Amino acid sequence: MDLDLAQVRAFLVTADHRHFSRAAEQLFLTQQALSKRIRKLEDALSVQLFLRTNRAVELTEDGERFLPHARELIRVADAATAAMGADEQPLRVDLIDNRLSPMFMLRRLAERVPELRVERSSRRGLAPALDPLLLGEIDLAFGRVHDLGRELPDALDHRVVRLEPLVALLPPEHPLADADTVRMADLRPEGIWLPSLGGPVEWLSYLRRMSESLDVPLDDSGVSYDLRHTLEQTRYGKPRVTLAGADMELSADLNLRVLPFEPSPLFAWSVVWRKEKPRPALRRFLALAGQVSREEGWCDYDPARCWAPEGDVLGNPKAL
Repeated sequence: MDLDLAQVRAFLVTADHRHFSRAAEQLFLTQQALSKRIRKLEDALSVQLFLRTNRAVELTEDGERFLPHARELIRVADAATAAMGADEQPLRVDLIDNRLSPMFMLRRLAERVPELRVERSSRRGLAPALDPLLLGEIDLAFGRVHDLGRELPDALDHRVVRLEPLVALLPPEHPLADADTVRMADLRPEGIWLPSLGGPVEWLSYLRRMSESLDVPLDDSGVSYDLRHTLEQTRYGKPRVTLAGADMELSADLNLRVLPFEPSPLFAWSVVWRKEKPRPALRRFLALAGQVSREEGWCDYDPARCWAPEGDVLGNPKAL
């Protein structure tokens, strides 16, 4: 019997957390993908490893018996990889925020290469990540490289990896909710509602450019403490249209309509790294990100139906 190391690693992380959601987040997987790996391992071993209820995840007797062997298997595999000259330390990556598109991208990459090892941080913007990149405190950062409030240092390189569409979120009662798309022109009277408008400087600058270029006002009235609070007010308050990135996982319980905009605003996510002597793990990551980006059309751009600031797309040929 040949065991799949990715499945064994998924078992170990789940056994440590006793929680599928937290284990999936650590492995950059969806819960569905994690459950699939566990089921395949259970099929290979012909045993049940976990007892799953609505309130807890516990190891079965077979799971407890397999656990020390699984730990030893992964220890030996990691030691063998290190002995062959691979990086022992995980790649240190800044994601800005775990809810945003970089987490979606990491999950997609981890599906291709299950042994991808990443240590995450969240500095809430690309600008605050530039100095840690220069100092070697992190290996890679995601973000929009324009409108940072400072020039990107010459010691750093960058490539566009994802043009993420922004989508409209609106309650079913909204007059535009039955349409197939939300036309920006139809929002000019009421605007796009973004209460307590905040976030990284490159995000705020992007929204201002979008508002000016498409002639759609931004309504920042009201108070919001986080995305969930905004969505709850969108659903149960005055019918309004807000927005989010298409790659974000949104709570289905709010029953909000999710519709594309016309034209579709695209937010340019780049990967940024220090040019000097990139680690082998970083070179592999960049190659993998470029491959997946091309195969899945992450940077597709049709000027007839999309909008992005000119410098983000038309004036920036750099793409992985």
